[in-house]
Amino acid sequence: MNLLPLLTAALLAAALPTLARAKEATPDPVAVGAGFDAAQQSDKLLKIAEAQAFKGVTRVAVPLFTVEFVTADSVSAQTSGFAAAGRSNVSVHYALKGVAEPELQALTDQLYADFLRDLKAAGIDVLPQSQLQASSIYRKLAAGGSPAPIKSDSAMTLAPPGMAIYGFSKSSAGTGGGSSLFGALSAMASGFSAVGAVLETVELQKELAAAIVEVQMRVHFVQLTNNNKGFLGRMATSASVDAQVLPTITSASMSVQSSTRGSLTLSNPLALDATAFAEVRSAPTTAGDVAGAVLVGLIRLASRSGDSSSSNSMEAVADPARYRAVVGAGLGTVSQMFVHRLRSGL
Repeated sequence: MNLLPLLTAALLAAALPTLARAKEATPDPVAVGAGFDAAQQSDKLLKIAEAQAFKGVTRVAVPLFTVEFVTADSVSAQTSGFAAAGRSNVSVHYALKGVAEPELQALTDQLYADFLRDLKAAGIDVLPQSQLQASSIYRKLAAGGSPAPIKSDSAMTLAPPGMAIYGFSKSSAGTGGGSSLFGALSAMASGFSAVGAVLETVELQKELAAAIVEVQMRVHFVQLTNNNKGFLGRMATSASVDAQVLPTITSASMSVQSSTRGSLTLSNPLALDATAFAEVRSAPTTAGDVAGAVLVGLIRLASRSGDSSSSNSMEAVADPARYRAVVGAGLGTVSQMFVHRLRSGL
């Protein structure tokens, strides 16, 4: 087998999504409502790479199934302060409240169980986890990975109990989907360290005589917009940002290692029902916050600066039951889209 195309595709898959987000606007979200047909939409919303990998797949092993929940995000905007006008700066930070790790873990576990059920219902043989874990190759993969959850200040990546997060999933976990060029280069660097995991999935597929299926999904909770992007935006007299609180599946992919390696990738974010959130409120203010704001104001007054600046911290409070129902249904729809496309290759 010529491994160069395989490795090249894998490395690009790790970094290109981030590079793309750094260069161009995110595609418009597609609303997921009661009339959303997963089978019909799968042909429209899933981009396929190496379709040959999906042909004739009747037996699979699922060693990797992760969901990343973004738990905090922020955005800032500023003007250039052209001519006599002072600079205007504004920033806002949002935190997800109302749901924590236990609720998100239960949601992930249910999604995984439903995914395996749907694969079986589609006529695909799913190897039991006990058989997968008995493989020395899988144990090597797991040893090079990290136990779930993987947490950061802005995100939490979860997997079913006992499942390690390895390879490119490990390198991107906890990033919250950052779109900076630095993030893209970091993903590329991490991708090189994950090449070994790609090669091991090739060997695992041969040993088990089953296609290796790996699923990754990411859920955000707020859409933040900088209204002062570009030259004209920075020339405006004031800076502003917009925020829309609603659960959104910002990315999802399923890779399949069979005779070759292929993938399905969600082309557009999926916007879910905003009623998953009970309220949006200002975050509690500490004495340190107040003192800092007073100090900044005094400095501006003393310098007679025309600059203006504001910073707000907000909390999006989820209704736990409603959030689990809405987000669970949305992610379940994506899983059904994956299964439909995999079944269509039979």
